Amino acid sequence: MVTSLMSIAQSKITPPVPVEDPGMDGYLKNRKPAAFKIKLVNSNGLAKKVSVKYTIVHLGPEMQVSNITQLGVDNEATIVLSENLPYQQVWLSVEGFLYVGIVVNSDLEIIIDADKVKSEVFLSGNGITFNGKDADLNKSLIKRALYRREDNNALQNIFTGKSIDAANNKISVDQYIKTTDSVHMELQKIDETFIEENPDYAWAIENEAYSFYYNWLLTGFSNKAIPGNLKSKIEDHKPYFLTNDGVGFYRSLSSYLVYKKERKAPPIQEILYSNKKNLTPAKKEVLDSIAYYEASPDANKEAHLKRLYAKRYEIFKNEINIIYCKDALSSLEMNNTGAKSDILKLGLMERWKDNFNSAYPVILTSMKTSWTKRFVQNKLQEALTKQQEIEHLFKDAKAINNNDVYIGKPLLSLSFGANLYVLDSLDKVDDFIVNLRSKFKDKVLIIDIWATWCAPCIGDIPYSKKLHEENADLPIEYIYLCTTSSSDIDIWKNRIGNLKAPGTHIFINDEFVAALRKKLDAEGGYPTYVVIDTKGKVNSKSISFMGGLNRESLMSLITSL
Repeated sequence: MVTSLMSIAQSKITPPVPVEDPGMDGYLKNRKPAAFKIKLVNSNGLAKKVSVKYTIVHLGPEMQVSNITQLGVDNEATIVLSENLPYQQVWLSVEGFLYVGIVVNSDLEIIIDADKVKSEVFLSGNGITFNGKDADLNKSLIKRALYRREDNNALQNIFTGKSIDAANNKISVDQYIKTTDSVHMELQKIDETFIEENPDYAWAIENEAYSFYYNWLLTGFSNKAIPGNLKSKIEDHKPYFLTNDGVGFYRSLSSYLVYKKERKAPPIQEILYSNKKNLTPAKKEVLDSIAYYEASPDANKEAHLKRLYAKRYEIFKNEINIIYCKDALSSLEMNNTGAKSDILKLGLMERWKDNFNSAYPVILTSMKTSWTKRFVQNKLQEALTKQQEIEHLFKDAKAINNNDVYIGKPLLSLSFGANLYVLDSLDKVDDFIVNLRSKFKDKVLIIDIWATWCAPCIGDIPYSKKLHEENADLPIEYIYLCTTSSSDIDIWKNRIGNLKAPGTHIFINDEFVAALRKKLDAEGGYPTYVVIDTKGKVNSKSISFMGGLNRESLMSLITSL
């Protein structure tokens, strides 16, 4: 603590107001979204327009949102953030020239000298210049990120690895605290050495370090009680920046408080029963059946209850989501007040984004802070607009023809080239593979095994879509196999409607997916990619990330298998 106070005292720059400060309401009322500018100079003879990908770190339903643009004819681009929040992190990739993480608040210009940049620069290097009010802060944060990078990454990897082990109960709480304390001290020593040489932004370095530290500590304690003194320190932390670590801290704290071990689940059956007189006969029957089996000594009651609970969720979906949402909001309000409580509530939006119609209005009603209320209102309107677009999309869908080879029950053919199927009746994996090859004869099959809740899966599909659209002349069929695990057909259809990826989309029973993985030697997490050539040769190792492919690599898939 003494070291921290001394280093802040040395800083010549005043720290910003944290986003949870009560004064943020007035500040954001008339603030416009921040913007930053990219300028490429000395680029004579450049053969094509330069692609720019930028990923903005967000509060709310999505932690990161990616966009792609290009430098204009003057080799410049101005990117305006979608929200008016201060100090948002942006991960920026300027094709062939620069990859960097920046913090945008008011005024930042990045100048890239094409003559001096001989290969893509990582974070900082010759030919890259930062100008504007945000320049010095970014230069300091980037300089710290590069300082003793290998040592720092190794220590952070130990920390995150132990946090995951603790979350999975692979190590004891005492061992976890002892190891993370030791690693944190080593990370602090690196920061202290850096700050001695670069004191101006000590407060920024230390605040980001604690956002990382507390974020991952919370991950490790996700199903355990945190010691009282440590819990108080964590809850008192106020991130200055909406970065991966800053937003991650708020999300982790929100999740911990809502799902901590000592919290009891709300009494769903009791709450639904309290409105029994207003229920339809069908709904009453399900609740009565559950009540019967819960009190029954029947040896097979668990199987009956599993089926009945699923039926209860199906017919009481909105009511149950509202019950859980209100219970989560109550937990957050019990532990925090004011803007911090409201920011933590924003972390709930991700869980209920597929049921936004029922949950978002409940979250909105609970908000006490004006800017968070506006934030939820905007996200609710965005979700409603998207849903209307998707409903219109499916309304105009056509029936699928050419069903001579069975790969699932045909549902719809959508306007952007997606054909949807549900596979729930084919018993043999071998038959499915044979049918796929027969249906798409003389084509290489790129199979994407994914899940509706898998963020990396959803993040990679736009790259697959881009490859498909830009290389439509190649003999390749893109096949998206989505597991039914922790999802339903409506969520799956909504994901497809949002992503608009052309190709063959099949919603497949999770047990069938497991058997298919084993057959294709493609066991593991999500997403998983498998390539099958026209002769039936299978390769489950040739693709790890669709974003890493281009026309040349697609051609190699066609010719090398």
